[in-house]
Amino acid sequence: MPYIIGTSIPEDKVLVQSIAHIYGLGLSQSKNLCKKAGFGSDSRGRDVSFFKGKMIENLAEATPLPLGADLRRFQNDKIRRLCVLSTYRGSRHRKGLPVRGQRTHTNAKKRPLLKLNVN
Repeated sequence: MPYIIGTSIPEDKVLVQSIAHIYGLGLSQSKNLCKKAGFGSDSRGRDVSFFKGKMIENLAEATPLPLGADLRRFQNDKIRRLCVLSTYRGSRHRKGLPVRGQRTHTNAKKRPLLKLNVN
């Protein structure tokens, strides 16, 4: 099972959909990456050799946006900064409530609490 940017690629799944599971890559970007790497639309994860996987990884990392763990770290740092500054959005994140103005009377009752280590 090949790994691309820290994400395992299943062998039986269509390659375009498997690459879209990488955090920060969508379906259209994964189609473009597969086309640039020389894979067809019916390619599977088992068709990816080690060198082709490295080629896809290099193509994906050539994008100007962060991907995978870097993107998660970047987003968590932004949320942590809001919590430290004790902004309204930060307090909503800390309490586990909706942040972008959604209603809480009938919805958002089972939203999981966000676990952040705010020092």
